[in-house]
Amino acid sequence: MKNRQGVLLLITVVASSLIAGMVGTQVNADTDPNDVRTTLLRNFSETLAAVESEYVKEVESEDLVESGIRGMLRTLDPHSSFFSHSDYDKLQEQQKGKYFGLGISIRAEAPGSGRVVVVEPPAHGTPAYKAGLRAGDIIAEVEGEPIDDWDIDEEVIPNLKGPKGTIVNITVERPGETEPLHFAVERDEIPIYTIKYAFRITPEIGYIRITKFAETTGEELDQALEEIDEPNLAGLILDLRDNPGGSLDQALRVSDRFMAKDQIIVKTRSRTGKGDRNYRAGEDLEYRYPMIVLINQNSASASEIVAGALQDHDRALIMGKTSFGKALVQTVFPLEGRRGLALTTGKYYTPSGRLIQRDYSNSFWDYYNSRGETSDEETNGREFFTDSGRIVYGGGGITPDQEVELDRMPEITRRLQRENLFRIFASRLQAGDIDTDLGPLPDAKAFDAALPARKAQIISDITISDSTLKKFVEFAKETEEVEISAEELAEEENVVRNFLLQEILLIVAGDETSYKSFLEIDNQVQTALDRIPAAGDLLAMLDSQKGSL
Repeated sequence: MKNRQGVLLLITVVASSLIAGMVGTQVNADTDPNDVRTTLLRNFSETLAAVESEYVKEVESEDLVESGIRGMLRTLDPHSSFFSHSDYDKLQEQQKGKYFGLGISIRAEAPGSGRVVVVEPPAHGTPAYKAGLRAGDIIAEVEGEPIDDWDIDEEVIPNLKGPKGTIVNITVERPGETEPLHFAVERDEIPIYTIKYAFRITPEIGYIRITKFAETTGEELDQALEEIDEPNLAGLILDLRDNPGGSLDQALRVSDRFMAKDQIIVKTRSRTGKGDRNYRAGEDLEYRYPMIVLINQNSASASEIVAGALQDHDRALIMGKTSFGKALVQTVFPLEGRRGLALTTGKYYTPSGRLIQRDYSNSFWDYYNSRGETSDEETNGREFFTDSGRIVYGGGGITPDQEVELDRMPEITRRLQRENLFRIFASRLQAGDIDTDLGPLPDAKAFDAALPARKAQIISDITISDSTLKKFVEFAKETEEVEISAEELAEEENVVRNFLLQEILLIVAGDETSYKSFLEIDNQVQTALDRIPAAGDLLAMLDSQKGSL
């Protein structure tokens, strides 16, 4: 049996503390043998011993015990959870904002495949960038071993990561190359950024997207606002869509950046009272400008803290879709053997007093799979009021001030993406295998070396003409037999052009430039731009009310 001593230690330390110590009763030699909890602990150990010795096939004790702990936590709520040592290491890595590896973003080449595609150009200065890896490269072997049947999370990623200064040998298949390419890449420290995009989306309006909240988020936000020249902003779009949350401390720091000193950001309440606290903004508000916060059904926890605080204080208009609805506070307890426990120890309330936790009493499956389907009873529950007197509701997530559905991607575009045809065409175009009126395209390193004015010229010169679009349609039909009818193309031509442009810009100019192109067809962002004046009216209304007091 694997690590039997460690498993026994896990049983005595973890089970005793969870089932007894944390509920106020110590398990020791003097405990009444008839005590129900003591008996149940013995039952657990006896059951484990019986399974180990008598079950029809051999099973790992570690897996059994960890499954038992997870089963116990599932009786509590959807968010209390147990971390195995590998899961706990990943949690700490995400929270600390760094790891040691190559600096690439990957996805499976196809569902169930271990082969992975590099989905973005490696950032400047990363090991992958120095080695010459490109977006669209397919990693087919690691240390000479094919990875077709490897599990991405359990085998591919752990083998690509490793101690700083060590070498990993990978074999890559690249569009346009007839033979595999071999790279020896030296691993290094890679920062995990939580703010992926920060730029002026128009000459006057800033855009910042926060993907999660970790130890570095507040510091990243300060840097992002400096980069987009915060003192001269006429407005800001803060994009929290698909942000699952994270660190409470960093949610407080982000909120603090946009709020007046002493305004309540969030209130936490616990069963014991030890966690009861009103968190307030600690810094004076230096710059004040209209704000739009974008949320959707996947914006949760720390994202909802930020959105709720800015909405309750009328600091921003909230747009998009109703958020996930998670208002349970988890405390992470380190456990023996590099394991961990995230235990729900409280609830949080927005400044107006709203509890926006969605109901999970029916089933956890419904809770996780029916997000965005909040009932009218949850959405239109008890009324609360913002600082200016606007009505907001508790329960069922943060309801946006203006609901905006995200346009559905056209079917023809999804088909072309599934076959990876935008990426393959762009790669072959850059390699010179396809001739269009775009002419020869520079590679990423040549673009990086260009002066700013030259970079701007290169980007502006990349457009999808009718002839380039026609060649792409022919390429799709010949390569993967994806036929695009004249009617489909006429109806979705702008979207197809945009996706093709995104891929070409991604290869040439990098992820941020490509993403800016994508935002041109993101109707939620475009609607937010149109509503910046309304966010300014909200600030003016609040000012006038304060002035009349």
